[in-house]
Amino acid sequence: MHRIILAATLPLACLAAPALAQDSDPAPAARSETLDRMAKSLSDPARQAELAATLATLTEIVLDLPLAPLVEPLAEAVGETAGEKVGEPVRRVDPDLTLRRLAPRSDDLARTIENRLPQTMDRLAGLSGSLAALVPVLRDMADQLETALPPEGKPATR
Repeated sequence: MHRIILAATLPLACLAAPALAQDSDPAPAARSETLDRMAKSLSDPARQAELAATLATLTEIVLDLPLAPLVEPLAEAVGETAGEKVGEPVRRVDPDLTLRRLAPRSDDLARTIENRLPQTMDRLAGLSGSLAALVPVLRDMADQLETALPPEGKPATR
């Protein structure tokens, strides 16, 4: 169940990616500002509720999708790859098979996602705030390494 919840929160990381997309070398203040905006967005209760409801609805839809149209072509492709004869009958998948029927304990998954997603978003907001504080430290460390290391192609001298 935890893996499913973790997989369901993956779209949040995708939602945050555009906020982090920037030019290759923006000013450190701009990076910090972007992370601050992302943290505020992730910790906004209205946004959390909206995303939780959307993800719960999508979960319900995916749980009820018939699997046969997806599984049968994959089974044929795997069979051909494994050396089975082309056109050999493939074991048919029950046309009424869904993820919900396959995993009967998934009935409360949408509700669990809707309840836990705000917590997860709050944690991600805290993480992005921590990253904002870490950016200047990493920048200083990179500058120190750059001055401490010999130029490219030259051996280090002691």
